[in-house]
Amino acid sequence: MKLKWIGLCMNLSISLLSQAVQAQEKDSLVFLGDTLSLTPKQIGQWEKSGKQHLRPDNDQPSKFIINKLGTLSFEGQRFQIADPLDDGVTKVLVIGNSFSDDGVEYYLHDLAKQTGKPLVIGNLFRGGAPLDFHLKNALEDIAIYDYRKTFIDGAKINTRKTSILMALKDENWDIICFQQASVLSGDLPSVQKDLPALFNYVQANYPISSVRYAYHQTWAYATNASTKNFEKYNRDQNYMFQQIVQVAKEVKNIIPVDILVPSGTAIQNGRTSYVEDNFTREGYHLDLKIGRFTAACAWYESLFGDLEKNSFKPFNLSNTQAAIAREAAINAVKNPFAETASAEVLKKVEKIAFETIQVNFGADLVMPGWNSFLFEKANTKLSDLSDNQNKNTDVSIRLLQNFDARAANGPQRTATNFKMPAEVSKSYFIVKIDKENQKSPFLEIAGLDSSKSYKINIYAAQNSQQNPLNYWVKSEAIKGKKTLNSSFNLDKTATFEAIKPTKDGKLFIGFELTKGSQDATAVINALSITESSNK
Repeated sequence: MKLKWIGLCMNLSISLLSQAVQAQEKDSLVFLGDTLSLTPKQIGQWEKSGKQHLRPDNDQPSKFIINKLGTLSFEGQRFQIADPLDDGVTKVLVIGNSFSDDGVEYYLHDLAKQTGKPLVIGNLFRGGAPLDFHLKNALEDIAIYDYRKTFIDGAKINTRKTSILMALKDENWDIICFQQASVLSGDLPSVQKDLPALFNYVQANYPISSVRYAYHQTWAYATNASTKNFEKYNRDQNYMFQQIVQVAKEVKNIIPVDILVPSGTAIQNGRTSYVEDNFTREGYHLDLKIGRFTAACAWYESLFGDLEKNSFKPFNLSNTQAAIAREAAINAVKNPFAETASAEVLKKVEKIAFETIQVNFGADLVMPGWNSFLFEKANTKLSDLSDNQNKNTDVSIRLLQNFDARAANGPQRTATNFKMPAEVSKSYFIVKIDKENQKSPFLEIAGLDSSKSYKINIYAAQNSQQNPLNYWVKSEAIKGKKTLNSSFNLDKTATFEAIKPTKDGKLFIGFELTKGSQDATAVINALSITESSNK
């Protein structure tokens, strides 16, 4: 009986010991970037073990930040360290400005969705913001940003009055990206001065060691950019591009950059195609179609590396221009520090039949059936215009002379022979006409079929009193002229029937003073080109 009792006690002791061991070995799950509070005894154990997995929090002596994956063991306690970023979703935060807006807020999510890559995008937006501005806001915790966030499903939300710290804490960001303001994008000393301190702030306040850091290389201005910022680069696009490249080369020596997003090189590559220097909408911000898509492609290729397999394109971009954007981006990621010529230097002109092409002047509009002309300076060109059925054509339109300005005080309601939303009717280009500039065309329409005739319809309106003006359309042999008064115009257009283009498929549009006038103001809000069934 005594032996049985001894055996029972031994079995019970073994059972209790086994439970105690199991309790000791039971793991607690923690994540990179989490903070642990350690007892003096645990701190001693950590120091003896070689100071693995943790780094001290300088502000709190007993606090330690987890900075390495693996298992962390103490007497009676064990932690399994996991990566909070390993959740199957790529999450990107950009501390930027309007150039990050152009780069990440429009087509990047669509590209990722096309290939089944879950993506969350955060853009801390403040127009024109340079690195020193971001640094000041970070150190003083100033809530001054529009925090524009795109969720996995593509839904978007804008949270105003957000600080950098608030955005850092909002998500488990896989990638955090910095960029300089466009005017300073080729100014290496400004990047060297402010980027390290901004990086240190982000690293201290986002202590997840598996995060990757990126730098967004922005683009050089268009050769016809009118902004005074261009004077810093002697109004020389190639010089500005080379300066931007030099900064991009040096960034890895300034902070530990994992990813360079070469949007600037992608845009420069695209400019070697038949699209020419028409990737911006007013000389520096990107064109709403091919410009923004090219930058988005550069971002996608930098993040995922399989752009050549991605078939997404914006609804109003031609297949050829989408191919140019992809090619430019892929080449930029392969060779980010030099221009690579496009294979589409010359356009293959095909006579594509269309119904009606509509062009607006000055309206920041992305809408089926409309092509937006947003920059009023000479040599600005829209290629591969889409018609009212959203079919891309080979027709292009180019400004041959400068207009003086863009304006938006036209009427919002109209009743003309083609329908216009308010954004179109109220926006226009404007220029003073005198005896000199009335002799030369302001617009060139190209890519037309020389064997066909076309109807050109022009709408001009502004909410102020102006003198009447003659609008004219000509080819080699035919010139049409119509008088139109743009003053408070709600329903009148200048319509030109059965106009045949030149032998190389061009028509020209200009303005002429009426009899007795010394000068007048020309405006143009919209025009349409309708292909006639008659040859």
